[in-house]
Amino acid sequence: MESKRVTRNMDKSMRQLKVNAIAAVTAVLGLIPAAHAGFVSTNTAGPGASTINIVGNNEFKGVLVGLGVNQYTLGTSLGVDSAGSVTYWYYGKEAGYQNIFLTGNTAFATGFTPTTQNYFNNPIKIGAFDVGSGVLDFAFCAFSGPITLQGCVTNEANDLLGWNSNQSIAYSVAGNTAWLFWDDSGAGPDDNHDDMLIKAVFTPKAVPEPASLGLFGLGLLGAWVVARRRKTA
Repeated sequence: MESKRVTRNMDKSMRQLKVNAIAAVTAVLGLIPAAHAGFVSTNTAGPGASTINIVGNNEFKGVLVGLGVNQYTLGTSLGVDSAGSVTYWYYGKEAGYQNIFLTGNTAFATGFTPTTQNYFNNPIKIGAFDVGSGVLDFAFCAFSGPITLQGCVTNEANDLLGWNSNQSIAYSVAGNTAWLFWDDSGAGPDDNHDDMLIKAVFTPKAVPEPASLGLFGLGLLGAWVVARRRKTA
């Protein structure tokens, strides 16, 4: 009788220990947020950021609004909140200047002519580039002649610029998609940010989802319970 009572007490203790362990794992997993990664705007320097409707004389406003892109933000820099890759696509320009988009070891030039280029039906892929979390490394440059540089603006420096700046980049961000609007201040400046239009798509590196972590944790728990029972036996 004494032996049976000891065995029952041990089984009861093991069951309670298992319940407590499962509760602990569940509580910890409940603290893990759902995975999310995408573009972010950073505004760490004055003047403050300004979000406005795409101006009426932007050559691509109609088609952009049709795609749900109604506004852009000036005076910020573009970044990502996790490591991954960014794929850039060229969509068009309305400019007499030649504008160039630079990132990594790649430079994509629009050419001087034609003045208006629209590739919304068949965008040109510039390339895919591995990135870490933080501000992205790219720039726009404007040339009024084959070797006559009018100026460049980096993504990082754009945080220092605002509306009515000589040259600047505007951004429209939605999750893993961002539109980059370049204004080269050619014959104006007109501040309509349609002198070069780039679309960026961010693909984060695969990370374990909370559900996967939960299954992994419960698997470890099960292995531990089995080992504990064998040891007790």
